[in-house]
Amino acid sequence: MRLYLLAALCGLPALVTPFSQALAERTDVEVRVMARGAKFMGGYSAPVRVTLTDAETGEVLARGLTSGTTGDTQTIMNTAHVHGAALANEATAAFRTSLDLDRPRQVTLSVTGPLSQPQATTTATSTQWLLPGHHLTAGDGWRMELPGLIVDLASPLAYQWVQAGQTVPLRAGVTLLCGCPMSEDGPWRAGDTEVDAYLRIDGGPPTRHRLAFDPTQALFVGELPTQAAGLYELEIRAWMAPSNNAGVARTAFFVR
Repeated sequence: MRLYLLAALCGLPALVTPFSQALAERTDVEVRVMARGAKFMGGYSAPVRVTLTDAETGEVLARGLTSGTTGDTQTIMNTAHVHGAALANEATAAFRTSLDLDRPRQVTLSVTGPLSQPQATTTATSTQWLLPGHHLTAGDGWRMELPGLIVDLASPLAYQWVQAGQTVPLRAGVTLLCGCPMSEDGPWRAGDTEVDAYLRIDGGPPTRHRLAFDPTQALFVGELPTQAAGLYELEIRAWMAPSNNAGVARTAFFVR
């Protein structure tokens, strides 16, 4: 300000540009989201909502969805992870944006997904400084992780009617958040996952029923006996201990 006053008093043009009027610089940001213990999330099966917000002002700087493939299984799961090495390739799911920054900004990243499976949707956040002209694109960019399992009930159907005394088949699909399937001997082993059904009848105490993995269907299955008429509320809980991943699905049906 003193320089401007001095220039004005001397009749000279102002040659100094205020810091607040500095030209903004393009700053590229790439965001990738991984399912814990598995692959990247994006595309039609497991899109993730990405929001970049100025941590000081609350201004939303960018928002969108990840898109692309889940990545190369061999690279992600079987190759030793060298510090700083990229797990993604050009086709791997990402959200890309360019910000015009005229000053350093402390930015909060929020990721929410998978949007295609509301019962498994979760959110994670992270905050870091972004500097004008310094692109956040090296390696996997700004990489985030979301925990959980997708539990999807194929049977019983919600609010279906069942005759008392009939056995109801239980069929539940359980996958990682990226949609990566379980198998007996693949990278995500069904034997590492416990799946239990908890059943309440008319609000009474729950009874537990263990489900077993059926490799021919790639589903966890069981049989549920019914007794008296009433409202049967069902909760499926899945737990994968090696990756500390959990998932839940709920439904209800009627017995008459």
